[in-house]
Amino acid sequence: DVAIIFIRPQRYTKEFVDESDTFTLSFFDDKHKELSYLGTKSGKDEDKISNVNFHIEMVDGNPTFKEAKEVFICKKIYVGKLEKEHFLLPEIYEKNYPLNDLHYVYIGEITDVYSNK
Repeated sequence: DVAIIFIRPQRYTKEFVDESDTFTLSFFDDKHKELSYLGTKSGKDEDKISNVNFHIEMVDGNPTFKEAKEVFICKKIYVGKLEKEHFLLPEIYEKNYPLNDLHYVYIGEITDVYSNK
């Protein structure tokens, strides 16, 4: 099984994903309203993890959150960048990429799944 993620080049997360052969995907219950805050703030500007009172935990040498209900450990098997000329509908490109900051695509083989249920 594989997981596919997309990360814009200016996102702080990209630096961490690029530095490692693996990445984690953490899934949470609906009760965690803090996730909207995490999605709108940058870890470059503040310690947003501490600000929402989440706790980083290492699982098999990979960072995740103690608060996550499920975690996928993924081994990177592909990295590429979306390309403007491959968009079949130009209006999608124009709407989503006015700065030409196309997402990078990462495909990871899911090597382990951990549950905190």
